[in-house]
Amino acid sequence: MDSVFVECFKELKDPRVDRTKKHLLLDIIAIAICAVICGAEGWEEIEDFGKARQDWFSNFLELPNGIPSHDTFSRVFGVLKPLKFQESCMKWFRKVQALLPETVIAIDGKTLRGSARKNKELKGLHIVNAWSCANGIALGQVKVDDKSNEITAVPEILKQLEIKGAIVTLDAMGCQKENVKAIVEAEGDYIISLKGNQGNLHDLVKDSFELKDKGLNALDVTTASDEINADHGRIESREIEVIDTKELKGLIDPEWQKLNSFIRIISQRIEANKTTREERFYISSLPHTEPTKTLKAIRSHWQVENNLHWSLDVTFREDQSRIRQENAAINYSWMRKFALGLLKKDTSVKMSIRRKQRKALVDPSYLTTVVKEN
Repeated sequence: MDSVFVECFKELKDPRVDRTKKHLLLDIIAIAICAVICGAEGWEEIEDFGKARQDWFSNFLELPNGIPSHDTFSRVFGVLKPLKFQESCMKWFRKVQALLPETVIAIDGKTLRGSARKNKELKGLHIVNAWSCANGIALGQVKVDDKSNEITAVPEILKQLEIKGAIVTLDAMGCQKENVKAIVEAEGDYIISLKGNQGNLHDLVKDSFELKDKGLNALDVTTASDEINADHGRIESREIEVIDTKELKGLIDPEWQKLNSFIRIISQRIEANKTTREERFYISSLPHTEPTKTLKAIRSHWQVENNLHWSLDVTFREDQSRIRQENAAINYSWMRKFALGLLKKDTSVKMSIRRKQRKALVDPSYLTTVVKEN
């Protein structure tokens, strides 16, 4: 087996008892990851792929008892610790791919809708994902507890990330003092959407901009505009206004660490002779003197929706997956993200992710290119 793969996964603890080990853990993981890269959507398809490519796998896997059955794949990934598996995958990714320094790390949640069990009144698993906007890859994931929400999951995923020098973007659910503290202590910056869940702070930010509009305060404000988009019969524009909080420190709870700026995004859409205007508010550790950088980071946040969640649902058909056992569903979700990252980072061909999957499926040499060092 490739020495880099072994180096990264050898410390992963095999959760099986000795008497059940007909197949090597690394063989199982390697086959599963390669199958998901090629578009496998379940354990049966992973088994089918392994059998179809058994001669190829035999070149670098031991396969003491041939290709594992789909039940074996299901059982192993059902007991494999998701965080440890994820950490091993990221070690491998960093070994085989050159990564850019992190700029914006977008954190947002997604539900695995197919994992719901309506007859038992169980909701689908909800997972919070961290997305590297510079590299176009998932950096980590955390399952949200059944009786909780994203508020408790965000601190856990922040612990997994190297955020020094990066800007972490969060939606309003993540607007919590504990998250701000964790980001600041890790020497990162933050931009967090602000809504009514933080009533006093939200009112202060909103009132500050209303007074600015009326010319009734002398706060330092900078502005910047986004490019105007004219497409599909509509015209869209965005403008950012950033207030320096230096003169407002006495009104801000000091537990909101390094809160240097209040932000308002004004979006306007003209469509069919109808104009709509929307305002959104944010808090940030960035200085008010960098409105263009701030606006770019806010727009980058939507990569987690457009580049990750959309690809998982459309290309990998994640919402159609019927894997319901918790660990298995979480591990399979991570394999999709990991496969997406490997396919995105491959530049040997210029194709959509779907076409790359198909090429890897029919061309073992291309699959080798995707998983080997670039």
